[in-house]
Amino acid sequence: MGLIITSLLNSFLGKRDVRILMVGLDGAGKTTILYKLKVGEVISTIPTIGFNVEIVEYKNIRFTVWDIGGQMKIRHLWYHYFPNTSAVIFVVDAADVDRIDEAKHELHTILENDELRNVVLLVFANKQDLPQALGVSELAKQLSLHQLQQEWHVHGICAIRGNGLYEGLEYLREMLQRKRINLGMLGLDNAGKTTILYQLKNAKSPEEIVPTIGFNVETIRCGKHLLNIWDVSGGKPKTRLLWKHYNQNTKAIIFVVDAADLARITLAAEELKWLWGRKELAQAVFLIFANKQDLPNALNAQEIVQVLELDTLHQHPWTVQECCAITGAGLWEGVQQLLQLYEERTKTCSLRLMRK
Repeated sequence: MGLIITSLLNSFLGKRDVRILMVGLDGAGKTTILYKLKVGEVISTIPTIGFNVEIVEYKNIRFTVWDIGGQMKIRHLWYHYFPNTSAVIFVVDAADVDRIDEAKHELHTILENDELRNVVLLVFANKQDLPQALGVSELAKQLSLHQLQQEWHVHGICAIRGNGLYEGLEYLREMLQRKRINLGMLGLDNAGKTTILYQLKNAKSPEEIVPTIGFNVETIRCGKHLLNIWDVSGGKPKTRLLWKHYNQNTKAIIFVVDAADLARITLAAEELKWLWGRKELAQAVFLIFANKQDLPNALNAQEIVQVLELDTLHQHPWTVQECCAITGAGLWEGVQQLLQLYEERTKTCSLRLMRK
């Protein structure tokens, strides 16, 4: 069992696969970039008819990069490659100023597609070795990137020399990591954690769910974020001692309380306070689900705040959401509140780093 958990944790926290779509007008340098990243040298290329695909490993991410041909006659086929894409690399010949408007049109057109609504965007301003090449600020302005809803970054490169390529990938990696949030779902046994998980995933009916032995893990998309949710068993005190092993790199906690189990509210409060003091959760934000609101004796949100003594707990931002796991009522509202706390916390931490 220990080896299985270690293996899963390594795959979860180690290298992960990301699908990247690399597009741009013909002659922008896409294929040169792909093979410079793949083999570290410039190879002779011809205009791409169709696509090239290669796997490029960088730090903890394994990029599957699809280099799609950019000729006018095949651009209408780009949308076939959109599904399951996490990021777009849009390559612009920054020295070909006569085609910048054309590049802008194609970029905005593809990013209006629903399949790419939540991607992150890296614009490679290629051919910076040429004297007439636009700088990154001017290119961002001419491409009207400020009008996009997606997170974006422009990076100046020279594909032939390899200048700037890995620095650009670093920005892409950071944007992708900001989108993906490791989230732990904890609480006493029978609080409703697994029912909540699969209501959010929309994968199982409540009748199919059995008590969790060990853990369940699912990835759920919520807006621009991907939530890696670990639902960890809360069955016995010795099992709950294992929670700390799942908290590494966790940025948010959903703590589920059976609001109708008045006999065990005090125990739930003790477990929450134990989590509150864990060093590995120092930067985490908390959502407390007051579950089973369909039962007549269930405590409401304000009563849960009082019995859990949340007003006395500082350090972590928190919110309480009433919910019914069986019907799904209140679940997405709670997740949205949690993500708002997470983004506010992230901005605060970024400001602190900038001031140092």
